[in-house]
Amino acid sequence: MVFNSIVFLVFLAIVLTLYYRTRHKAQNVILVIASYVFYGWWDWRFLGLLVATTFFDYACARWIESCVSGKKRKLLLAASMTVNLSVIGFFKYFNFFADSFARVLETFGMRADVPTLQVILPLGISFYTFLSMSYTIDVYRGHLKASKNPLDFMLYVSFFPHLVAGPIVRAQDLLPQCRSPRAIKQDQVLDGIWLCLLGYLKKIVIADRLAPFVDWGFSGGQTPMQDANSWLFLYAFALQIYGDFSGYSDIARGLAKLMGFELMHNFKAPYLVSNPAAFWKNWHISLSVWLRDYLYIPLGGNRGGKLLTFRNLMLTMLLGGLWHGAGFAFLAWGLFHGLLLVLHRVWDHNRKRHIQPSTGKMRGLLAVFIFFHITCIGWLLFRAGTVPRDISQWDLIASYLKVLWKFPATVSGFAWPVLLLGTLAFMLQASHRQMDRFSTWKSGFQTAVVAATLTAIFVIGVFEGSSFIYFQF
Repeated sequence: MVFNSIVFLVFLAIVLTLYYRTRHKAQNVILVIASYVFYGWWDWRFLGLLVATTFFDYACARWIESCVSGKKRKLLLAASMTVNLSVIGFFKYFNFFADSFARVLETFGMRADVPTLQVILPLGISFYTFLSMSYTIDVYRGHLKASKNPLDFMLYVSFFPHLVAGPIVRAQDLLPQCRSPRAIKQDQVLDGIWLCLLGYLKKIVIADRLAPFVDWGFSGGQTPMQDANSWLFLYAFALQIYGDFSGYSDIARGLAKLMGFELMHNFKAPYLVSNPAAFWKNWHISLSVWLRDYLYIPLGGNRGGKLLTFRNLMLTMLLGGLWHGAGFAFLAWGLFHGLLLVLHRVWDHNRKRHIQPSTGKMRGLLAVFIFFHITCIGWLLFRAGTVPRDISQWDLIASYLKVLWKFPATVSGFAWPVLLLGTLAFMLQASHRQMDRFSTWKSGFQTAVVAATLTAIFVIGVFEGSSFIYFQF
């Protein structure tokens, strides 16, 4: 079941009707059941996995909190981490490592007869396991009290708006909202409806309109174009993945507001920044914060000098790339952004040592322009990680890099749709703060914007119920 389908809209209408007619405890029961129906609609067989990991982490956290022995507490935390990482490792990376091992054997002239199970990847497994792991870690660190009510914890993990593609919500933010009665305010409902509309605009107008063009551009072992017009494919994918993932996050936050919950921001203005550090403060914020708090800082952060800081940045981004997918292209994407962060830190340190005057508005805009194109090069690596198995990822990357620098003889006809949808995407990013304050707008302006949004959705939108890109992670 996906947000952009008729089935989901019917499902949502039923859930909200029951939800608004009941009190807090019954509301939680309704939401847990609805969340399991939502998840099981894709493949009911994996409901058992979701329930099992949920209760295992619930029990581990209770035992960690009640245990006096530091050694036993560490063992319980290690058990929780081992189970969660093993689940991700098996379902997400088994086929990748089996295939890689087979290739290594072949290079030494050995017969590679390694059985591959073709393991199906459970929907949203990386999201809900990371969310559950952060809970047990926070309880171990003493940052959070273990939940006594299993229903509250089940709702925290399975709450359907964020279940399959985030945001990766921290327990200290969402669990209190699960425990306490929720007073739904009119402004919250208005903001929620608007965020849902905004998310659908990003998904079915921007992302899904660009999807066929992107798929065509990346469908062969070499680019259909032979010059810098190939940048259009990179622009289109950058806009598609922004519209797709940011749109999902907006819908998730909007749905949560309709039920009295507040989820964290996951996107701000990622393509309007001038450096990699700012990019990761604006793109997939919940993952960036998770990697910072549970990986980068425990590794030592920036406390051990330059070299150790650079090592920690590289390890964090490499594992962040691997989190996105089992493939060398994803690792290369993580390495790419790790190097960008290291280079930026070196540059920023030198800049502060030699105090310089303000760069000025034009230089700032130029820096944003340049860094956006650097980001697009990174998206080439990312997109290569999802190409069909019969196309070499490295051949695809190389074919693009060869022609990106050739001056185009003519401008492609695809430039206009990319330009128009790109302008819309950048306008939405530039006004992201205002987008969250819809209830404070003047009524006349509210009506005009909603009318324009609905017109764009129904006239330009693609109504095929296509899944979201981040469902595969």
